[in-house]
Amino acid sequence: MRIHKRKKTLLMREQFLEMLISLLENGFSLQESLAVMQRNRQFSADILYCFTDGLAKGSSFAECFYQAGFSLQEMTQVQLADIHGNVIITLKNILNTMQILRKQKKELSKVATYPILLLVFVIALLFAMRFFLLPSLLQSGMIKTSHWSIGLIAYGPFIMVGLILAISGFVGGYFWYAKQQTALQRSTFIASLPFIGFLYKMYQTSYFALEWSKMFKQGLEARQILAFMETVNPQSLVASLAKELNRSLSQGKTLAKELEDYSFLLPEFSLIILQGEVKGKLGEELLLYSQLLTKRIVEKVEGWIRWVQPLVFLFVAVLIMAIYIAMFLPMYENIGGIME
Repeated sequence: MRIHKRKKTLLMREQFLEMLISLLENGFSLQESLAVMQRNRQFSADILYCFTDGLAKGSSFAECFYQAGFSLQEMTQVQLADIHGNVIITLKNILNTMQILRKQKKELSKVATYPILLLVFVIALLFAMRFFLLPSLLQSGMIKTSHWSIGLIAYGPFIMVGLILAISGFVGGYFWYAKQQTALQRSTFIASLPFIGFLYKMYQTSYFALEWSKMFKQGLEARQILAFMETVNPQSLVASLAKELNRSLSQGKTLAKELEDYSFLLPEFSLIILQGEVKGKLGEELLLYSQLLTKRIVEKVEGWIRWVQPLVFLFVAVLIMAIYIAMFLPMYENIGGIME
């Protein structure tokens, strides 16, 4: 049974992977590496059990990865590594990606925690005004019931909670919808979304460029690579794309031309495939392209994170200003009317 991801933190999987890579690089076999980690008793017993028990029952190395809480994408990478033979390099790439994600999640939580607390405080303040302050003001006669600010105080908190619930429902609906689609349909849909769509294209293009570069450098041809990719997990994007491309190639179409039709891959990817096939250095070009895209992804995400906190603070500040205006403006207008 696969361990639920939320029960196994990213850090625990990182520590396991880091030690496994170190042992494999120093000449230990997979079984010996697992035995060393079991004797060490500093790693998750559940993760180790998934590997030892899975291998004993005949599961592949990649299947053990998935059972231990690693993602389907990471499992597919390990399956491809079994084909092209660069297992240690693949594990290092997975570890590097995990470390980058953990760092970015940590930064995002740091910049978002305080603004979120402020937002919760504002919503609580709105409800307090609605149920405690507003009735007192109306009874005192200090404000007119027809004033526009009364509507803001009366309905504002419900509108905000409604918006939050609507956004949550939209996100939940998206995940439900995504589960009903094939890997290709899901990827096409995500690539069409604003903001994250372009980032997703960069990530998928970087991923395919990296995996294909390894196999092209092994001397494999495009048809052989696609045939191997069809053998990995059938639910993965890799296998689905390979199956469609193989069908197109059998009809006499070119690989570079067919890649242009997939919106979750950047347009220049097909151009690199075309030029690399002509020059005979496709593996090297794809590797460099993948590294460049990975760097751009990290820079773009870090740039977005730097904008999150100021934008949330600005939103909260506007809400607070609206509360003060709604609360005091009718009182000032009423006092001004009395003085006249």
